[in-house]
Amino acid sequence: MKQEFKSLGIKDMHPMQIEALINFIGMALDMASQFEGDEALEMVEEEADQLVRLFGGNGVRVELKVELDHGD
Repeated sequence: MKQEFKSLGIKDMHPMQIEALINFIGMALDMASQFEGDEALEMVEEEADQLVRLFGGNGVRVELKVELDHGD
């Protein structure tokens, strides 16, 4: 038998809850970016995307920006 349950979506959350969720995701992504290679960042991005979608959000996408120092 399928059990029904009620859960909160992002639209139902208090702004402090949303901020805490977003801050945690940002911290996890930042920490994962410190590892060499892309595996850790890709794994955290995928989990963060699923978490945000679970709460009714649009998801998470990471874009990397590389700035080169030309020694100017």
